[in-house]
Amino acid sequence: MDLDQIVSDIRLAGPAWKERSLGAESRGSIDPANAEEIRQIGAHRLTQPFNFGGAQSSIEDHMRAVAVAGEYCMSTAWCLGVWSAHNWMASHFPAEGQHDFWEDPRTLISASIVPKTKFKAVGQDVLVSGRFSFGSGCDHASWLGVGGLIGDKTPSPVICMLPKDSISIDHQSWEVSGLRGTGSKELVIADEVLVPAHRVLHVSESMNRESPGQKLYGHPLYMTPWRTTAILVLAAPLIGAAKAAIRRFQERMDSHVLVALKTTQLNDPLALNRLAESSAEVQAAELMLYHAAKQLDLLGVAGEVDALDNAVIVRDCGFAVRLLANSVDRLFEASGGSALSSAELMQRIWRDVHAARSHAVLTWDHASHTYSQALFK
Repeated sequence: MDLDQIVSDIRLAGPAWKERSLGAESRGSIDPANAEEIRQIGAHRLTQPFNFGGAQSSIEDHMRAVAVAGEYCMSTAWCLGVWSAHNWMASHFPAEGQHDFWEDPRTLISASIVPKTKFKAVGQDVLVSGRFSFGSGCDHASWLGVGGLIGDKTPSPVICMLPKDSISIDHQSWEVSGLRGTGSKELVIADEVLVPAHRVLHVSESMNRESPGQKLYGHPLYMTPWRTTAILVLAAPLIGAAKAAIRRFQERMDSHVLVALKTTQLNDPLALNRLAESSAEVQAAELMLYHAAKQLDLLGVAGEVDALDNAVIVRDCGFAVRLLANSVDRLFEASGGSALSSAELMQRIWRDVHAARSHAVLTWDHASHTYSQALFK
């Protein structure tokens, strides 16, 4: 399993993903065929350990594969990104838990891990219940992770993994304007479920590089900082989506008639300027993000994570996401009324990109604050 083969396979599958993207919008979930093709390609296994047949590669390789998927369907790319990221997360669990998750090594894992809900510790096991938001790709996953807090005086975050049949999915909970096809629905555990200790991850252990999986593998891939890893993972689909917007704008130029100029957009210097500026922004953002990924991979090797080095990665990622969104905005605002059709790809890309950039860790406010705080400490 290597990146070049995975990218080649994604490009073969991609046109079908693009064709199915409108159906994913109305369904509120990507087509099951997309998920099965991802399993067959193994694109989500770039971050899976060698022990289970994964590539155990790098965050950069993961991002490059996800970005290519984003050229065809951003919702599919988003799901691929989180499934791969959750393989990275699952690699931190105790070995017995990993054998549960990857009894079928091609399995897909979705999760809602923000620790808002109070769980109960029962010895080393954890009793869980509640509603958990934003379970991207959950319709197609076999295992689902939920995040919560245990302890009274100083609550500590944990992630508990459950087989899909232990959790209900609220299919009415994902009525949104963008990234509709991700199916980021609420996971519901109405009655308490006892999760055994080998399926529980103590997040503080992972952040300190002391989780069972990190001790087991000792590989730099699993030593990268949690939040920064998540930020880069979530940024990758926007690279492909912005490239798709450029391609679609270019395709429409010769048929998009500008009534006031009595010509098509292909003969409008201002439209050509927009195309050139957006393409330059996308290339700049792509270079920034892959450089940031290389720096993140280096942090995995470092004996200790330097706070400012980490913050620079967050800053660059936030700025690159802003560039990608700006590049799409510039093209969309010159695409005319016909681009507003629900069947038109351009407006879907625009909505998906803005849905993604609104994620709490992808905003420029978050990135600039993180950098400034580290700079003056």
